[in-house]
Amino acid sequence: MSPKPPRRPRVARGLLATAAVLVAAAASSMLGPTITAADDGDCDTPVTAEVLNDAFGDSPDGLVGADYQRAYELPDGRVLWTFQDAYVDDGAGGPTLVHNAALIQTGSCFELLHGGSEASPEPWVGAESTDPFDRWYWPLDGYVRDDDTLVLYYAEMTELGSGYLERTEPVATWAVEVDLDTMTAGPLERAPNPGSELYGFSVTTDDDHVYLYAQCHRQFGFSDYGHDPCTGDVFVARQPLDLPPSYPLEYWTGDGWSRNSSLAVNVAPETRPDGSERVINPMQIERDGDRWIAVTKVGDWWGDEVFYDVAPSPQGPWTTVSVEPVPSEDPEVASYFASLVPTDDAGWTVAVGYNRWDGQLSSDYRPRFTTVDDPWTRRT
Repeated sequence: MSPKPPRRPRVARGLLATAAVLVAAAASSMLGPTITAADDGDCDTPVTAEVLNDAFGDSPDGLVGADYQRAYELPDGRVLWTFQDAYVDDGAGGPTLVHNAALIQTGSCFELLHGGSEASPEPWVGAESTDPFDRWYWPLDGYVRDDDTLVLYYAEMTELGSGYLERTEPVATWAVEVDLDTMTAGPLERAPNPGSELYGFSVTTDDDHVYLYAQCHRQFGFSDYGHDPCTGDVFVARQPLDLPPSYPLEYWTGDGWSRNSSLAVNVAPETRPDGSERVINPMQIERDGDRWIAVTKVGDWWGDEVFYDVAPSPQGPWTTVSVEPVPSEDPEVASYFASLVPTDDAGWTVAVGYNRWDGQLSSDYRPRFTTVDDPWTRRT
């Protein structure tokens, strides 16, 4: 594939101007959502990759399109999904783009969460301080802190180019607490590292610590391919699990943990199994018993493979145990950003984001799901 313009697949500016203008006067609040079943109104349908593909292909509860999917198993068995740049059906024949939204999954049914009103949707988080397409908030990762609270991290983004997603930069990292009883997102609070390094791009825990992984997420306007070279690096910090999220972080230095963030070192693999350079590493990391696993769409939308890595500790070292091709049947459609999501399938279910290269809103703008059989036991 020949190089495309230095931006990810995005919505065309004309479509943004006509279909995604947010009404700032609407009060920001969680809607009272309706429920859309993934399969004939039966919420008890087992959740498989096939069921998720059908559900997301059918605009679950008015979510017309979205990307950067992340999913969290909640203590009561539900699943919370978060998304960047979500299109919400406004009931007037045209979808509205909000910079972040969420879904609550109960069995195979979904409820859409966003701010504003049904006729004038706004972002679920940070609507009151969002200036659409100029300054906004994209969800990163998060963790379940206790039976009542989910902690999510958000990147505050700003547009420095002449149009949306031309020269987009993160400027800060924020934390939000979600009340799991009401599914209400609290106010934005300073993250333990509030800088633009984005500690919180991926998050995992063990019995003692929360681990916050940083990836700079600078994708637009930084090189011929869009991405800044910093997207190849991943750093990790930790804090005690039983202390408030504001507690200071310790950073992995290669030899140990330090409060000095300037000593943090890259923990992402730098080479592929064949010895070639591995660049652009939006790693998403989970703990699996006494090991850590990572799924990465290496190269982001320029790549065509998902890498599966395993490590004996949250800081690595990482070993690539499998490399799988990403299905790509249409040359007009790009794939990017892989994450692990919970299903009833045996094996590991991987979600990959898709969108048209030209950015035109279509049914292609959504995650697609595949279940793989225990890649951690294989070698490429």
